[in-house]
Amino acid sequence: MTPHADFQKSLSMANGKNVLKSLYQSLPNLLFVGLMILFSLAVHPAFLFILLGGELSVLFLAQTAFVQRMLGAQAERERKREHQRIQNQILDGLPESYKNDFRALQQLCDEIERRANELETDQTSRPLMDDIIEKLSSFRLEYVRMLRGHFLLGNRNYAEIEHRLEDEVKRLERSAANERSEQVRTTLDQNIQILRQRVTKVRQLDELVRLIEARLRVVSDSLQLIQDEVYSMTDVHGVSVVVDELLVKLEMNEELRSYYDDVIAEGSSALAGLDSPQSISRSGQRLTDY
Repeated sequence: MTPHADFQKSLSMANGKNVLKSLYQSLPNLLFVGLMILFSLAVHPAFLFILLGGELSVLFLAQTAFVQRMLGAQAERERKREHQRIQNQILDGLPESYKNDFRALQQLCDEIERRANELETDQTSRPLMDDIIEKLSSFRLEYVRMLRGHFLLGNRNYAEIEHRLEDEVKRLERSAANERSEQVRTTLDQNIQILRQRVTKVRQLDELVRLIEARLRVVSDSLQLIQDEVYSMTDVHGVSVVVDELLVKLEMNEELRSYYDDVIAEGSSALAGLDSPQSISRSGQRLTDY
């Protein structure tokens, strides 16, 4: 079995478990369980057999295509609402120039979705169409998160911060070399280690902001090309390929992804201690300058 087939099998199993969980946790089923337990205690224990039969019926219902489609559509609507909520929350905290960049992307996504709807000729292409809509939603959310990442990270001069920290390390090393007290030397050495860790952190942030700028620039340069291509496509599969290419342009390796998620999280302390009067601000630069 190929890795792709393994992934599809795992995805199918996960979806099946989610459908079953949704049915068992639904309000009608919980009311049914509560009533049967109450009747079995107050009237006759035989109601427990009715409870068992009802729960087995739920298990069989979860295997039907109709129920799976219905719950899948409900889960997709909830996921889209959550994406939209997070997206709007992030946008509210961004300057107008970033909002304009996102609006251009939003317009392109709307055009791609509209073209895919025009090309959808039968029900067989519906799953692919649903996949396109889901990917576009994920793409918009990831793009706006990158805009937030650039807004948080792009207003610092990391070379200046690194230089300042390294100068401080050298100063402490000289002090430690001339210090007679062993306890003081130990404390100075501990401080040196902390500063070196901060230097590593600054280098990571510098690499991350340069990667975000490169990703955003690639997407920006691709917008017009994709916009021109969308209306020359003749099937939904062609639109799907374009959307996949857009998602690839925002990828980053796992190490940077983990650090990036930590940096842009609400209330993150990843940027603590970096700001200082000596830092040279780049906040006046527009995103389009990159």
